[in-house]
Amino acid sequence: MWDTLKQRWRRFAAAPPGQRFQAHFQRRQQTRPRARHRKILAIGGGVLIMGAGIFFMLAPGPGVLIFLVGALLVAEESLAAARLMDGADLRLRRLAAWVSARWRGRSGRAQ
Repeated sequence: MWDTLKQRWRRFAAAPPGQRFQAHFQRRQQTRPRARHRKILAIGGGVLIMGAGIFFMLAPGPGVLIFLVGALLVAEESLAAARLMDGADLRLRRLAAWVSARWRGRSGRAQ
C-alpha cells in the first residue's frame, strides 16, 4: 500500500505546477472509469471531508490537510475541480514566493 501511495505521489509531483491535478484527473479517468453512482459518492464524500477540514481549521487539528484530501477526492472525479485546484496551486506558489521575498528583505535590514 505504501509503495502504491509513494508511486502515485511521485507521478503527481513530476507533473509541472498548474497541470498536476488535471494530469491526475486524466490518468484516473483512463485507468479506472467509474460508474455514475460511484462518481457521485466520491464527490459527495470529498465535499463532506472538505467540510470537516473547514471545521478543523477553526478548532485545533490538521484542518488544512483534511481539506486538501477532500479537495483531491473531488478533483479526481471532476475536471472543473481539477482546473480550479491547478489555478489555486499556481496562486499559492506565487503568494509563497512573495511572502518569502518580503520575509528575506525584512530580515536583512539593520536595526
